[in-house]
Amino acid sequence: MKFLFYPAPAHGHVNPMLPLFQELVSRGDEVVVHVTREFEAAVRNTGASLRLLDDGLTIPSSLSGGGTGPALERLMPLLLGLMRQGLREVPRLAEQARSEQAHCIVYDPMAMWGRAIAGMLHLPSAIFQTSFGLSHSPTIQREMKKNMKGLPPPRALLALLELMWTSEVLHWRHGVPRMGMRSAFASVEDLNLIPIPRTYQPDAGLFDERFLFVGPSVLPRNDRGDFPLEQLDGKPVLLISLGTTPMNQRPDFYKACFEAFRDTRWQVVMACGKGVDLAALGPVPSNFLVRQRVPQLDVLQRARVFITHGGMNSTMEGLWHGVPLAVFPQFGDQPLNASRVSELGLGVALSAREALDPKALRETIERLDTDPGYRSRLSGFQKELQEAGGHRRAADALQRYAAARQGQRQSAA
Repeated sequence: MKFLFYPAPAHGHVNPMLPLFQELVSRGDEVVVHVTREFEAAVRNTGASLRLLDDGLTIPSSLSGGGTGPALERLMPLLLGLMRQGLREVPRLAEQARSEQAHCIVYDPMAMWGRAIAGMLHLPSAIFQTSFGLSHSPTIQREMKKNMKGLPPPRALLALLELMWTSEVLHWRHGVPRMGMRSAFASVEDLNLIPIPRTYQPDAGLFDERFLFVGPSVLPRNDRGDFPLEQLDGKPVLLISLGTTPMNQRPDFYKACFEAFRDTRWQVVMACGKGVDLAALGPVPSNFLVRQRVPQLDVLQRARVFITHGGMNSTMEGLWHGVPLAVFPQFGDQPLNASRVSELGLGVALSAREALDPKALRETIERLDTDPGYRSRLSGFQKELQEAGGHRRAADALQRYAAARQGQRQSAA
């Protein structure tokens, strides 16, 4: 079988798919992945083939110089602009895809150009949803509406109108269904792969057999580089990371962490992202290791507590390793993850006030580390994660789906 994959070009969207690429390749399938140059090495390491997207689809690592106002207000126009750029590329990408003679397209709903290409070529298509299932969850839809009250900022509104116009042109010229932001949340195919366990999904009972909750796939990424893991040996490790998107630019939070954990028993590993000037944070305490990026899986194997933004990748990786989470959400699905982690007793949700108050932050982390109830509940949840099936179950489902669809097409012919 030959599969074409279209992930959104961001770490939180490409990384969950990497084990699936590797698994399909190991079974003899041909896997072709469409990503920007930033992810070339990671994709090639799985054995998959690569088709490079225009670098204009790369999400900037920094919003510095991008204007004033909250980071989210500046990120929204960028994301909408990327979606529009992707749709403008659809005719060219569709011709490229036609020449591949693939059996199935797998797309991330945020990479709406993948859905458009599948529609133009009338190929069987499946969704790989990198977060919660959205389409059938009233709980999630209510939360999303809370965050979208009123008109978007002017720049975001203009970007949204431009996206809608580009979609309209595609619709009239190529018969592609009209797409907008709602498409990224409401798309449903006959096979929808969701990399979380069913019990973690809000309103799980409303999702029918088209939705397969396969749980996360956590495999070594071999991204240690020159990070001194040996400095963590024999010490209580606290990992702090707000992820890889431009929303991690929170020098106020990083300074609060310095104040909270300086000269304590903790060996702190802190990832602050490419967009933060390390020098501007002030002197680094002697018990801190601060980097732009850290080998998260390697550190989690040694960590006792994880302060995270609550991106789905980081959340699942922390829970996979049985590490209690303190979730300081920034945007998107992160508040929902904070709520689920807290509801299931696997960690706590941090308000901005708590996250920026050194005393409150320190007391929260000590409680997560010393209350045995958290590790007891995590132990049970770990078992559930590991039994969900991950990339192997996802590969089984994709192979069956593509084979069945190919049989139907041959019968119709």
